[in-house]
Amino acid sequence: MKTNTTIVLTPTLWRTCRALAGPTRLNLLRRIIEKPDQCVTDLAAAEEVSESRASQELRRLQSRGLVQMYRTGTWTRYRPVTDPKVVSAKPLLAAMRKALVRWSDEKTRRVAHAFGHERRLKLVQLMQEGRRSLDEFQEQGNLSRPALFRHIAVLQEGGVIQRVPGGWELRANPHPLAKAMLALLRTT
Repeated sequence: MKTNTTIVLTPTLWRTCRALAGPTRLNLLRRIIEKPDQCVTDLAAAEEVSESRASQELRRLQSRGLVQMYRTGTWTRYRPVTDPKVVSAKPLLAAMRKALVRWSDEKTRRVAHAFGHERRLKLVQLMQEGRRSLDEFQEQGNLSRPALFRHIAVLQEGGVIQRVPGGWELRANPHPLAKAMLALLRTT
């Protein structure tokens, strides 16, 4: 078991998951996947939000590399095409395509929320090396006990970790987003 490992995290990963945890953004992404090339006006009407709010939420998805915006005349349209500069976008969009067909939005949001914080990603990476006790988490994660308990609760609620004798370990979670995130975290 490794100790004192320096872990470099890609901000895109946790920020992308944070974006995917939002119900409006998740619904907009679903609509774009199901019917590409819709304009902001149609997407806003379908979600019953203002055009400015829809545009703002769509820009957040675009900034994470999950959708592509283009113009046709005066219309701004979106399609599910990843940004090649965002390395994590392609596997995450593929995972979301599967998740939005087979999994409830609530489950998908919980998984996204579990991975939606830099410190939770660090805890998951530590567990990829093996089971961890609370003391090891606290020391290696550089967290206070209350903060550690909050992060563990979110990871557990997202089905990412489970309590075992002697501490915590990763849980086999079949959700496509969980699988994609664990694979991406192994490569960072």
